Amino acid sequence: MTGKRLWNRTKGREGERRAEAYLRARGYRVVDRNVRLPGGELDLVCVDGTTLVFVEVKARSGADFGRALGAVDARKRTTLRRLAADYAQIAAPGARFRFDIVALDGETIVLHRNAF
Repeated sequence: MTGKRLWNRTKGREGERRAEAYLRARGYRVVDRNVRLPGGELDLVCVDGTTLVFVEVKARSGADFGRALGAVDARKRTTLRRLAADYAQIAAPGARFRFDIVALDGETIVLHRNAF
């Protein structure tokens, strides 16, 4: 793994740890993290009340490449929908679920509930 990829992965994992703590403080129960499936990865799988929540975490240290929320484009949302359907079919058939995004821009954390 190259230095830049390792740096990005480390930065991404740190963002996921911050997001997880943020969600736990808001009553979410984290049931799975970094779920690798054919075609991609689900960052966090949580339960909020009776709803299964798939949480995409995006972190940006600066604005050079845009805001964190903007990184979850139509293509990414399509992939996440497919991955979530696969996960739910196996782990929680018939469960009601939604998609949240935790956007970390520098030190700012914003939760976008039911983002798509």
